[in-house]
Amino acid sequence: MKDPSQELTDALYTAISGNVTYSSIATPVYTMVKEWEDRTCDQFIQLGEIRYNMDMSPKDGNISEGTVDIFVDTFFTGKNEGSKEPMNSIANQVGQLIDQSLTLTSFTMVLGRISGMEDFDYELDPQGVVFRKLITYSFIIEED
Repeated sequence: MKDPSQELTDALYTAISGNVTYSSIATPVYTMVKEWEDRTCDQFIQLGEIRYNMDMSPKDGNISEGTVDIFVDTFFTGKNEGSKEPMNSIANQVGQLIDQSLTLTSFTMVLGRISGMEDFDYELDPQGVVFRKLITYSFIIEED
């Protein structure tokens, strides 16, 4: 069984990157943890953990079923600033782009869909406020 993680990450990145905006500003997509100090924008999308289980099917038909965590982070400078509106707008755009099966090279995606969205309690940062939403993307993939 081959690991589908990289192909899945690449497909999600391709589907989202350059296709999500807020207030006419493109929302960057990161495939690794980004430090607040290194961010290029006050809103960004981060592709997180991929978790999957493999079934015990024959070698030529291995099937993986799992989820991918996708985070939408928005930052506002100052106390009592901001709202969840940018976070929700960005999350809605992401959901519309990836609530479907994606094209992979060495695998066939049998199912790809958004299985949940969850708001986190906002965080107070020394410089302002952070709003975060988790989008859970569920998939079933079969090795070609």
